[in-house]
Amino acid sequence: MDLKGAIIAIVCIVIIAYANQAAVNSNIIVTPSVDPPDLTREDVVHVLEWWELPLKSHLTSFIAIHIPILIPFGSLLAILSGAFLGVRHIEKKNILENERRTKIYQEIQKNPGIIPTEMEAVTGIKRSSLRHHLEILEREGLIISKKITKQRHYFENHHTYSPEYQLARSLLDGETTRDIFSYITAHPGCTQKDLSAYAKVSGPTISWHIDKLRSGNLVTIEKEKNYHHYFPSKTAGSFVHASSV
Repeated sequence: MDLKGAIIAIVCIVIIAYANQAAVNSNIIVTPSVDPPDLTREDVVHVLEWWELPLKSHLTSFIAIHIPILIPFGSLLAILSGAFLGVRHIEKKNILENERRTKIYQEIQKNPGIIPTEMEAVTGIKRSSLRHHLEILEREGLIISKKITKQRHYFENHHTYSPEYQLARSLLDGETTRDIFSYITAHPGCTQKDLSAYAKVSGPTISWHIDKLRSGNLVTIEKEKNYHHYFPSKTAGSFVHASSV
């Protein structure tokens, strides 16, 4: 049931409840809580007009009497109000008519593997709203997502990107990992010492990034004597960005 329609249904029920009380012109006799009350004493008897009662009393009385017909009436009213007020169902043909959703989709097209924090920074759309639009885009099949480590990466779903490509792009999301990969591509056969001097990080940190790159089949290792030499894999060429090094 649409929220706008539900609100209209509730407002209508409140109005009907008041109209019902006004129509019957009922009065309420208020007496002290003694058993039995002495109704002959005028000083303890007070008559209230229907408009003097709080809304809660009217609603409770009205709902208790008419509950069998209120549920179907409220549901029907909500559906009809939603239809006549122009509520639209989201479908594939109109999914990109929403300005924010279109903006998110375009960013995913331009930046395959983008993560929500990056999208939030670029589009200026708050996280809760962003999550809502991403769910719609993925549900309708325009995008797909893949969770790698603790991040979820988003891709256009036009069968443009293979799972291997998605994994590789996700691994290259980190700046240091991307720089190390670019250096290996520009300097095939480099060693851990070379990479450590270039990236200005420790040897164990280099090993951690190398393991990430190997998990995406981006880098291979050749051992010579006591040294490991790093080479880009045969399929790594499509991920090289000349401006990275």
